[in-house]
Amino acid sequence: MIGRNSLFGPLDPAPDAGYEDSPPRKGFFTDTSVCIGCKACEVACKEWNDVPENLFQMLGTSYDNSHSLNANQWRHVAFIERPVEKPAAVSLGMPSVGAAPSDRPDEEKPDFQWLMSSDVCKHCTHAACLDVCPTGSLFRSEFGTVVVQDEICNGCGYCVAACPYGVIDRRKGPEDDPKVGIAQKCTLCYDRLTDGQTPSCAQACPTESIQFGD
Repeated sequence: MIGRNSLFGPLDPAPDAGYEDSPPRKGFFTDTSVCIGCKACEVACKEWNDVPENLFQMLGTSYDNSHSLNANQWRHVAFIERPVEKPAAVSLGMPSVGAAPSDRPDEEKPDFQWLMSSDVCKHCTHAACLDVCPTGSLFRSEFGTVVVQDEICNGCGYCVAACPYGVIDRRKGPEDDPKVGIAQKCTLCYDRLTDGQTPSCAQACPTESIQFGD
């Protein structure tokens, strides 16, 4: 018999954090097969959470211009380029550069296809960042999410090293910015959840690639 902490851990970590009658756990599901790489989710995240601009980064190996998750990039749409000569075992209908019918000669086939993958904090059931935080700045919300309290964070950076996904980061910037040195990451729009709203990224997604719910 599978216990409440076996294999996957508790299905809902909020009760373990001391919440009584907590609402259902919230989370994301991202369907990469319908993501078009518009980055509306990135823009919506920055607009709602007042995240500073990250400036465009010109990458020699990709058309992506936001590179990776960091303190100024809480959601990132990666442009993953894959040769079409190596098709996946199951076709997910990923967008490609042009069509590739079998009756066309090889030299006329597209060179690669794009997989648009929107990445964000996983709000782990067993969150390493939460476990190592010495000040209690990181806390488990009643929705099962992991949120940073800016006013308590001392900028030690333990959570940055502990996160296996490279999600959380300390903000860099001008000295007059009160959040410089403070750990920053996706909050799953905690303020919107408390008002019964959908996170800004899921709300802005035009193809409904980002699914949000219980």
